Amino acid sequence: MNGGMKRILVADDDRSALVLMKAALRAAGFAVSVAENGEQALALFRSEAFDLVMLDIDMPGCTGLQVCEDLRREAGDLLPIVMVTGMDDVESVDAAYRAGATDFIAKPISWALIAHRVRYMLRGYQINLDLQSARENNRRLAYFDSLTGAPNRAYFQTILEGAISRHHSEKQAFALLCIDLDNFKRINDTLGHGVGDELLRVVTERLRSELRSCNRQLRHSASEDHCGLSRLGGDEFMILLQDMADPDDACAVADRLITAVSQPMRLAQHDVLVTPSIGIAMCPTDGEDAQTLLRNSDLAMYFAKRRAPGTAALFQPDMSAGALKRLTIEGELRSAIERKQLSVEYQPQYSLGSARIVGLEALLRWKHPALGAVPPAEFIPIAEQTGLIFTVGEWVLRTACAQLVAWQTEGLQPVRVAVNISGLQLVQADFPATVARILRETKLPPRLLELEITETVIVQDDARAIRAIEELQAIGVEIAIDDFGTGQSSFARLSRFPINRLKIDRAFVHRAHMSSADSAIASAMISMAKTLNIEVVAEGIEEMEQLILLQEHCCDLGQGYLLSRPLDPSAARQLLQRAAREEDSSATQRLRRLIA
Repeated sequence: MNGGMKRILVADDDRSALVLMKAALRAAGFAVSVAENGEQALALFRSEAFDLVMLDIDMPGCTGLQVCEDLRREAGDLLPIVMVTGMDDVESVDAAYRAGATDFIAKPISWALIAHRVRYMLRGYQINLDLQSARENNRRLAYFDSLTGAPNRAYFQTILEGAISRHHSEKQAFALLCIDLDNFKRINDTLGHGVGDELLRVVTERLRSELRSCNRQLRHSASEDHCGLSRLGGDEFMILLQDMADPDDACAVADRLITAVSQPMRLAQHDVLVTPSIGIAMCPTDGEDAQTLLRNSDLAMYFAKRRAPGTAALFQPDMSAGALKRLTIEGELRSAIERKQLSVEYQPQYSLGSARIVGLEALLRWKHPALGAVPPAEFIPIAEQTGLIFTVGEWVLRTACAQLVAWQTEGLQPVRVAVNISGLQLVQADFPATVARILRETKLPPRLLELEITETVIVQDDARAIRAIEELQAIGVEIAIDDFGTGQSSFARLSRFPINRLKIDRAFVHRAHMSSADSAIASAMISMAKTLNIEVVAEGIEEMEQLILLQEHCCDLGQGYLLSRPLDPSAARQLLQRAAREEDSSATQRLRRLIA
């Protein structure tokens, strides 16, 4: 309804009644158009906009009831229609309301009151429309994604539960497609969230358009407004394909969707290309309840993404077990920092000559409320594959540096902290700048930070690794090669790297006192490192015989369970306090207390 003068259409075959009605309504400030029969009324309505229609029931030819039915079909519930008649029987009133009338006025009409009746009716109808609009707006906020207009996660649950209910009652099969955009995060981070939002809108429209063109395949009961498509959040979409029992048909639809979405798009003067990975679960083959179907379609999508991004995969039973745990770890790791599930423990490094603490290795730990303690060997590779290693790695570095500064502020002895970094972090062009920034912000002297990189990193890309190491050492940071002896590196190659320390892999330390060959290898490693003026750290010292052998070979530093397990910050603080009190004792006394 417009906000200016209200326009009324009056239809009656009684010309005198029309004249009187028109005069009364115009006198009250309404704009009035009149028709002498039903055909004229329909023609006028279709050519002009009206806020209210008044129809005489008993008109020749096309009756008021027939006109009312036609108007209701064309205008929906947004138009108030008033029936005017001299018939006052109950059947006539019922017929008027069945035809779609909003109200009923009986003749003879009170011309003095008719304008008040119309004005009251328009006001009440506007209130109803406003309430209806408010309810619709609340519904959209609750059930539709504000960015793309697609149904959201809450609405999708309703759609899915309805499909499952129809399956149980009518044995109707369906397919569930889980869609994830392969390189969306990179586009979002490099081009900005504005471009990312526009990309999501374009992808949604492409999916919606392609699904509509598949109508012969998609015999679903979902609204045409979204064609079974929902956005669950971020770059994750779900599609429900009703009445689809053949996996080949579902795969064909998935392939069409991939082709449609993968077309280049121009966004903010950038040519952008994004590909979707799709996982497909069939009901009832792959599950008959919402949780199972969602899990299996998600798992299939994960396999498609890992196998070849931009492809589709049907769920297979052998995708479960370990793969599901891996998928769970990836999803939970994304929010582990925010939920404060990550922590850092510190394992002391001792001088094997003086038995003094010279450093602490920072070790990342993840304790999940449902998964329990997740070993780093399980979640670190996943963090590297998904790119989460950059966020997690920076958090560990900042946490360790800040902790060391906090201990020094308390007056504890300054020791070096060693932080493991991924090869992916090392070769990032801005990694040295990130390290420098963290050192400035935490106020840790650079000489007290050691970065540990694995031997395999320098084997894979030694030119970039050398450049990064040189930039880090220019800041004042020290560098250690971790797990030496496992990456098929040579001392000739190692001599090209400006490193401070070399850590012998625990495998050699573990067997050194039992195997003359391993003992000779460990001795050779220590001797060669010393000729290069590189300190040697032995990892994994667990038995007294290992410690004695390493001392005989003049190994500089050691760490392992025999000397100390990794400690939480509180226990590490107590250890540093105790070490300060024992500073004046002899090396032998310190060593005895250490391994007692």
